[in-house]
Amino acid sequence: MIWISSFPRSGNTFLRNILFEVYGMESSSFYENRGEPENFRAFPFVKTHHLSTDLPAEDLLDSDAVYLVRDGRDALVSMAFQQIEIYGSERSFREIFIEATLAAEGSYFGGWSINVADWLGRVRCVIRFEDLITGPIEQVERLRLLTKLPSPRTEQLPSFEDMKFGAPKYGRGKRLAHSEEEELEIVRKSFRKGKAFGWQEELDQELQNLFWTYHRSTMERLGYQRHGGLRKFNPDFDYHIMGQLGLELPKSEGRFKVLIEANKLLMHRNDGIKRYLLELLKELYVVSQNPDRRWEIDLYLKGRIYPLHEYGPSLFDVRKNENNDASIPLAKSYAAHAIHASWSFLKSLVPIPWKDFIKNNHRRILIKFGLKSGNRGLQFKNLWRSKRKDLDTRKVQDRFSDYDLIHVPLPQHYEPFEQVEGNYLVTVHDLTHRLFGQYHTQGNIEKAEAGFHYFESKKAHYLCISECTRSDMQLHYHPSEERMHIVLEAADNQKFIPDYFSKTGFNTRKVYSIPDQPYLFTLSTLEPRKNLENTIKAFQLLLDELPELNCNLVIGGKKGWDAKELMRLRHKENIIFTGFIDENDLPDLYREAEGFCYISHYEGFGLPPLEAMSCNTPVIYGDNSSMKELYEGFALPADPHDIEQIKEQMKVLLTDEKARQDLAEKGLERSFDFSWRKTAMASLELFEKVIESNNKD
Repeated sequence: MIWISSFPRSGNTFLRNILFEVYGMESSSFYENRGEPENFRAFPFVKTHHLSTDLPAEDLLDSDAVYLVRDGRDALVSMAFQQIEIYGSERSFREIFIEATLAAEGSYFGGWSINVADWLGRVRCVIRFEDLITGPIEQVERLRLLTKLPSPRTEQLPSFEDMKFGAPKYGRGKRLAHSEEEELEIVRKSFRKGKAFGWQEELDQELQNLFWTYHRSTMERLGYQRHGGLRKFNPDFDYHIMGQLGLELPKSEGRFKVLIEANKLLMHRNDGIKRYLLELLKELYVVSQNPDRRWEIDLYLKGRIYPLHEYGPSLFDVRKNENNDASIPLAKSYAAHAIHASWSFLKSLVPIPWKDFIKNNHRRILIKFGLKSGNRGLQFKNLWRSKRKDLDTRKVQDRFSDYDLIHVPLPQHYEPFEQVEGNYLVTVHDLTHRLFGQYHTQGNIEKAEAGFHYFESKKAHYLCISECTRSDMQLHYHPSEERMHIVLEAADNQKFIPDYFSKTGFNTRKVYSIPDQPYLFTLSTLEPRKNLENTIKAFQLLLDELPELNCNLVIGGKKGWDAKELMRLRHKENIIFTGFIDENDLPDLYREAEGFCYISHYEGFGLPPLEAMSCNTPVIYGDNSSMKELYEGFALPADPHDIEQIKEQMKVLLTDEKARQDLAEKGLERSFDFSWRKTAMASLELFEKVIESNNKD
């Protein structure tokens, strides 16, 4: 028995009729709540829309399955019309479509994405509706992978129109009809259009955005594009679904070897660069799992090298990390080594009478004086430098020449590669150490300069995260044009989304002592470059002008460099400093806000505005640098030096509901242009380009 599984309205009935007419094979169906015939197991094929977990366990184990999938927008549009035209629902098309898109509490067979993901995780054969209607025999013949089929009687192949205006075996609604005439009328309504991407004629922009917000990741995985049509698959990333769809995979000839410097992963807390590295590696991990992969990707951490394909699950197991377990095996082993070495170092410095005390309390002392462990990695201070570490590092450095490319995500991390000839690609996030030196410590400026000069001496290629960063790079360091490339960053589009069900927002507010009043939100390390002082002054000016506004300004983020003056503003009314915000709480705080303010003096990219937009929250941004490049036309600009202008833009978000909603929708649409998948694909393409250019040289 073969399960023909699908989300409703995905071509299941069309396939069953082809099997009957062309191959002479009957099928049954299984709906748990409809009193299925006990003999459904006697049929070679059984249709179902249930999740695999809702099927009888014995039947699931002893059978195989094919999964039919259709552009989710077409499936839900067809489902909405079915409920109205066939089942007589009195609700509107819009109400049904929204309800099916959100699929609250597991309704609608789990919801489109969950249904798809559930079955894709267990089947060998997937058929897209769009492929089935253009090549029905070709697609049905693929079922020979699962079972024996008779020779096809191709002359018996019915068209979609034949089924719609004929009397097909399946799809006649016998459970609903009281006569043959009613059955045939149901057929007319059931076989609606039989074409791909008909949703474009039915959905307005708001409904399109709603669906894409919730189902984007699964849609892109299957090759469906936001504006319609199918994209070409990328074998490096899409090898699994290509195999399930029966598409030929190219054979790789040899492998590219890439080393990625990854010490940022050992930081206790996230910053923009660590987030960039984590998200990039998550996507590249998929590539590393390809059995016939072209890429061998290793990570360099604290003097050791680790294969990404082995350590990826530990790196990205967020649930495990948040329980304060060791975040990665390599971090655990390095922590043990660090504790041992630091303990030995401390013992040599203290008088004998203190040694027993240190022996019993050395872990507490190490944490107090420089070794801090966190729930997402480790942060080390320079308490010790052992000869053993130096020797291990030199051994590892001897292996650097084995790699076709060394990718360094931060120029300041050049030191392990000194005196090492290599083909380098360096990610450049910004040049604030030159453009805004007053916002940096002298030590940070010197290290950044040393890194840029070192990599320029090696004729490195540069991955710039925006056009603004590329222009700044060209202006200040003058690398040749062919060595500068742009790959944009993104926001996590599965985490930062609007959420119509969540009841966690109220609880999250309580955690950070945010009153149940409207608020504007801003998020950054508390430092001068972020322009929080003028943001606060503008907000206070607004309250002076409109004292009836019952709202707050919520400032999230840990203290950074030179934050003393800013922290003196704590006593001001309606200003709430939350301190460090846990990553998992950020979506709630974005969604709950009336608007998000990010009016900094300069950004190499500026991820928080994009995260806010992804949560359907309107944004005010600093009208400069990459923010102007990325967000102009989709958010409200403000000159960071003009307090009056900042105040006016805040007033728009807090007093003009229509403008606020329009901006939120524009921002949400803009967020669809970015994804970490796109970033990783472009990065891998760049890896290959840089390797090939080096080989030519």
